[in-house]
Amino acid sequence: MKRIILLIEILLAACLFTGSVPYGNAKEEIAVNTPEFNWENYNIITHALGGLDGYTYLNSRESFINHYDKGCRFFEVDLSQTSDGVWVCRHNWKEPMGQWEGDKKKVLSAEEFLNTPIYGKYTPMSFEDLLKLLDEYPDAFVTIDSKQYSVRNYQRTLEDYAQYREIAINAGLEHTLGQIIPELYNSAMYSGTTLVYKFPAYLYSLWQEYSIEELNDIADFCQANQIQAVSLYCEYWSEDVQKIFDERDILVYIYTINDKEEARRYLANGAQGVCTDVLITDNLN
Repeated sequence: MKRIILLIEILLAACLFTGSVPYGNAKEEIAVNTPEFNWENYNIITHALGGLDGYTYLNSRESFINHYDKGCRFFEVDLSQTSDGVWVCRHNWKEPMGQWEGDKKKVLSAEEFLNTPIYGKYTPMSFEDLLKLLDEYPDAFVTIDSKQYSVRNYQRTLEDYAQYREIAINAGLEHTLGQIIPELYNSAMYSGTTLVYKFPAYLYSLWQEYSIEELNDIADFCQANQIQAVSLYCEYWSEDVQKIFDERDILVYIYTINDKEEARRYLANGAQGVCTDVLITDNLN
């Protein structure tokens, strides 16, 4: 508890020095060309900034631009920390992806990661680089997957999102936080993010199998906190699960779906959309 209080004090002090304020008293800064976020506008969430040339989990500048040019406007990105504590766009450190020799886990430094192209040709990005990209493409939105599965998440989430905001402020890019949709894995994460910034929306990720009772509790939590969408692993979807969220007007996205016929079946059965490496909206028509 003392650590949380200290973190809040640090966050408030940083806000005073930067001229920014906690979101509860702040006028939300959004780029002029950034539309108001509306879930109904998106039936595709482009996974890990999109697959390219047969590769997935790239989280690269090139993959983002490739899918943006195809009409995608809502992306998912993975964040991990380097060995020296820098937030970068990477799913994890288990797979080398052409950035080191061998097949064993290795956590790179920021310098190593950012100066070694993914698979020899794709540009790796820091979180700051991602914010700069969002500044270039103000009508794009990104949901952040920061892999915080543990129920010990209030403190960790508060710390992480305070760092994200600090990076944005220091780079003069705080307005791009209005293009970020936090991905939640439990109710504690919601509390941790709302203290830091008034994000435009939240996505609750159903990343494991839940009982019907648990799903009803999650749906009730989402409804009470105006969390309008959930993402669900395809193997855990059923008509009964879909009904739980339909009854509360909560939209459902299914992941990871790369077959257009399969995606169409989910939409026909009530899903709002899919999270995908390769599909675009035209594939769903």
